[in-house]
Amino acid sequence: MAEAKKGRNKIYAIGVVGFLTILTILYVVQAPVYLYIAVYLWFGFIYGVLQQYGRFCFASAWRDLIMVKVPRMFVGIMMGLIVLSIISAWLFVKFPTFFHPAPLGWNELAGGLLFGLGMVFAGGCATGSLYKTGEGNMISLTVLLSLSFVQAILVALPFWDPFVDKYINVNSTYTMANIIYGDPAPGEHHGFIENLIANSFINVIILAVLLLIAVYIIVVRTGFLQRRKAAKTAAASASADGGEAKMGLGDEFAGFWHMISSSKRTTIAAIGLGVVAAIQVFTMSSMRDTYDFGHPPGNDQGTGNFGQVMTGKTANGDTPPSSWNFNEPRLDQVSNVGTMFDPGYWYITTQEAMAAGWTLEQVGFPMDGNIFFGQVNGLPSPWLSPALLLSFGLILGASFLSLWNREFKWKFPTRELFIYAVLGGSIMGIGSRVALGCNIGAFYTRAAFGDPGGWLFFIGMGIGAYISAKGVNYIANKKMAKQMDSMDFDIEL
Repeated sequence: MAEAKKGRNKIYAIGVVGFLTILTILYVVQAPVYLYIAVYLWFGFIYGVLQQYGRFCFASAWRDLIMVKVPRMFVGIMMGLIVLSIISAWLFVKFPTFFHPAPLGWNELAGGLLFGLGMVFAGGCATGSLYKTGEGNMISLTVLLSLSFVQAILVALPFWDPFVDKYINVNSTYTMANIIYGDPAPGEHHGFIENLIANSFINVIILAVLLLIAVYIIVVRTGFLQRRKAAKTAAASASADGGEAKMGLGDEFAGFWHMISSSKRTTIAAIGLGVVAAIQVFTMSSMRDTYDFGHPPGNDQGTGNFGQVMTGKTANGDTPPSSWNFNEPRLDQVSNVGTMFDPGYWYITTQEAMAAGWTLEQVGFPMDGNIFFGQVNGLPSPWLSPALLLSFGLILGASFLSLWNREFKWKFPTRELFIYAVLGGSIMGIGSRVALGCNIGAFYTRAAFGDPGGWLFFIGMGIGAYISAKGVNYIANKKMAKQMDSMDFDIEL
């Protein structure tokens, strides 16, 4: 029976790939340009496979580090961040306008704090909740739904637009390269070495290595050196030398390397995610040019957006090509400036908020008369939202690998876990909107692409995760103590 179940799981996994293939064909048959959004789906699939393989989750990284002193996930995330930052130095040369830094302000710190508080309560960050949903975890799905609908409702409230205008959209946006070398002249951009030094080495590598050293000293060092000293002393005693072994700088390097190598699976996944994120930038930017909604001719400062396909506006202003299969403008799919959310790189939470907003609009709630939906992202149908297809593909990618490895299992929340999921997801949703992104969009890609504001979100996320982890631990211990007090241990002899 075990072999039969294993075979069924592999058939289901293959079925996931077949489903994605059929979806891709249907998109291309409708219009060849729709291959662009189908590619988002496949990149999401790859992200899901890698995340499920490495159990890649920021909530796990902070929770494990704080509560049980296990740095595996944290180390993997930092290693992946370093790799992505190095690759991004080249991406900025090839596609100088692919990334738009966020306004640098207190909102990134505050949003990170809220996000950190929520993700530990929820048991997963935004990306972690996506891949765990793909494993059959309905608790994570509850987190996603709470996060999505709270975001959508928040941005539609009357106070949100004045709040955004007054406190968030007030500062200039800079990468570290712009801060150090200044803004390049029109039509020019910073070179590879400038981006490598500023955006990668200064903004990421130095800080990431310092964090890894701190984790080694605080969490790993004492235990590792004690074990190593005991082993070396035992070896010396067994030889003619005898005596107690002395520890030196070489042992410190060995301990640091042990910490890195012990995180092998997570590190491989994180590095893979960084490489795939870079490939996605290259692919999406190239496809924009191929389908004529990318850079205007002779202007490498143009960006391109899939919303142009909905409104029939090519990069060069010509009649839409036959590959668009364009009949008439689809203004219901775009913002009031003719765009939709199409970042071109790995991003989470904004597209989920758009899906929730679209759903609320279908049942009668007016959602597009605000900055978030009306002026910036629009409210496209879920099947025409590029970034949302990435999230959907991520869930399917995690389903594929968990089925293939027989790790897929339906998990439904108890009443207590349901409350935690709704509470944590809601707090994460608020934090995401305050910071203009989540653990990926507000920290991981933001920091890797040279935006120093990403580290403000990271600091806030760490503080929030610490407070939340201690709170969860306190609640758990108090509950256990209460259960112990209620038990009768008297034994009649």
